[in-house]
Amino acid sequence: MPRDASVAPLDRPSASLDFDFAIARGDVRLEAKLSVAPGVTVLVGRSGAGKSTLLDAIAGLASPSRGTIRVGSEIWFDSRSSVNLAPESRRVGVVFQLPALFPHLTVLDNVRYGFAKNISEADQKKRAAELLDRFRVGDLAARRPLKLSGGESQRVALARAMARDPRVLLLDEPFSALDTPLRDALAAEVAACARQLSIPTLVVTHDREDARRLGGSVIRLESGKLVSESATLRVDSPLPAS
Repeated sequence: MPRDASVAPLDRPSASLDFDFAIARGDVRLEAKLSVAPGVTVLVGRSGAGKSTLLDAIAGLASPSRGTIRVGSEIWFDSRSSVNLAPESRRVGVVFQLPALFPHLTVLDNVRYGFAKNISEADQKKRAAELLDRFRVGDLAARRPLKLSGGESQRVALARAMARDPRVLLLDEPFSALDTPLRDALAAEVAACARQLSIPTLVVTHDREDARRLGGSVIRLESGKLVSESATLRVDSPLPAS
């Protein structure tokens, strides 16, 4: 992100992401309890440890068997009171390893897709252009995703995630397909965006260098156990085959 890039202030106070839940999916049973403060928190660990399952539960793409997920006073999931907001009702921006852009839409329209439908077309275009400029791809607004490089695609995906005006930003291995210079640049942009917007940003990776690039707090999954001073998170033994 350019040093002089401005980020519009949020119209709400910053809030932490707090969760305490259990979820079983595939051969992994995950129990997680964590308070993610505004800024960057990096979750590192081997492939298959349950990092992506954790993100999916927060985003509403997978349902825990018990527990709670909340952002400030806003409840996203509570098993006791049967609250389980749909993904589209959670103010969460998600960026995956592969950008998953719509190939039939232009870059500008891909970002516009992230906005609420009650925003006028003119405002969508204006705000989408501002987001693309923020991530240094404003000159690519008329292109189709197939004409973008890997770094350009990830910047567009970040812009689309921010179009939701998210309370929480989740990134799942967002730099793994990029070469080192691009990883460094994009990690710096993500970290700057998280600081300036003051939202909880949870980044999962198996690459310890990504944690160094991003800075912030680090939560580590190692041999099914969490190594951290400020959180409790563990992945139990694989579930027995049925």
